[in-house]
Amino acid sequence: MKELIRQARIHQEIAQDLLAKAEEISSAKPDNDSSAEHLVRTRWKFTGRERQVAGLLIGGLSNRRIARSLTISERTVKNHLHSIFCKMGVSDRTQAVIKLMRAS
Repeated sequence: MKELIRQARIHQEIAQDLLAKAEEISSAKPDNDSSAEHLVRTRWKFTGRERQVAGLLIGGLSNRRIARSLTISERTVKNHLHSIFCKMGVSDRTQAVIKLMRAS
């Protein structure tokens, strides 16, 4: 039981450190823009629609759901994803999501 309590305290400390870091990051937003969004705009030079698709991609949406959300065809979503992958230098959606999430 003592070990369980010790582990819980360690996890609580880690969680508090992560919350503090998240608050620090959120308070340092450039021009009321998230750092990931800023990076997407400056590093990869995504178009407005590509930024929207990338945001929904991070949210775990399928091509079909992205298309429905943006009222575009699945083929158009695939075209945007292809462009996003090329700009980011990745070959699939998993690599893109990982890279986008690490950027934030």
